[in-house]
Amino acid sequence: MSDTITETAIRRDTHTLTPEQTVISGRGRHLTDEALIRLFIEIITSREQTNLCATLVSRHTSLANLLSASPKELESIDDIGSHIIPMLQVLKEASLRYNHARLPSEDLLNSEKKLLDYLTARLARENIEQFRVLFLNERQSLIKDEAQARGTVNHTPVYPREVARRAMELDATGVVLVHNHPSGDPTPSEADLIMTKHVEAALDAVGTTLIDHFIIGNGQHISFKKNNLF
Repeated sequence: MSDTITETAIRRDTHTLTPEQTVISGRGRHLTDEALIRLFIEIITSREQTNLCATLVSRHTSLANLLSASPKELESIDDIGSHIIPMLQVLKEASLRYNHARLPSEDLLNSEKKLLDYLTARLARENIEQFRVLFLNERQSLIKDEAQARGTVNHTPVYPREVARRAMELDATGVVLVHNHPSGDPTPSEADLIMTKHVEAALDAVGTTLIDHFIIGNGQHISFKKNNLF
């Protein structure tokens, strides 16, 4: 039986199951985001929440957007309930840890898709710029993934000497820079290009290699290395 026929059969069977049964049977990927939001809210509150679920779907349109919403944004929703907000934060943290756990223990950059899945999950829907640094050892294993700075909607202050100092502390042989563009467009700005060169120079001074710099947009990314930008 072909994969297409099997997938069609699974989708047909899913219509006969409740959302709870669908998730438990391992077919949760076939549920819409609206169904998943409704299921999550109703499990947490132990009752139907038609109006609340409709509001969440209307405002945030997808489960990913809902998980990226700040507690302050969520607090503005009527009937959200004080227990729902921390549970959404728990779900977000769990998803980030799951993606982090999928990263290979060695040759991180040879599994670029898994790396980008992780970086996208962490940064793509942030509404302010965040600058992260991945510190790698000689086997290209991840030593640390650290947030170096958080900025505004279009600027993050970056301190090259701090990146170099931290690389020395961790005995890192290589560094990958990552930041997001809340606009969704990953095209690097002139400031991005200049900052990257400054970080590269600071790392060179301590014997650490700048391996790459990724800019994460919404469903898009740019690799400085692949585009010969440093």
